[in-house]
Amino acid sequence: MKAVKFFFYLIVLFTISSCTQHKKILPIGAWKLVFAQQMSGDSVVNKFSVDKNGTQLKIWSENNFFFVGRKKMDQDTAFSDTYGSGTYKLTDNQYQEVVLYHHNKLVVNTVINMILEIKGDTLTQSWPVDQYGKVIPANYYVEKYIRLK
Repeated sequence: MKAVKFFFYLIVLFTISSCTQHKKILPIGAWKLVFAQQMSGDSVVNKFSVDKNGTQLKIWSENNFFFVGRKKMDQDTAFSDTYGSGTYKLTDNQYQEVVLYHHNKLVVNTVINMILEIKGDTLTQSWPVDQYGKVIPANYYVEKYIRLK
């Protein structure tokens, strides 16, 4: 009889633990870009080095994102300011930005689907992705950020 009760309580425990919601990891806070590259298949098309090419910060609240930065335009001292803002949705690692403001006016009012992964204090974004949430290998971007404290 004790064995039956034990298994009954074990089943109840597993049922309750499987019904609890897992904590959703949101990117809320400030993050600094440390690495970015553009890929075409397995080849690197363009690489962004923070030390040589500029910097960028990205900040998330519960529903909004904002980024600002500066990138070097050529080998001289010419820089271009970058900025953008909008809303976002995150479901598992499927991330979607609706761009409301952007330094490139052609990007305003667009929707960008990405993969967003957070591991410790590192955040990685990859885009564009197809309707199945897979990166489109013909031409895609990868950005890595570290959390600012």
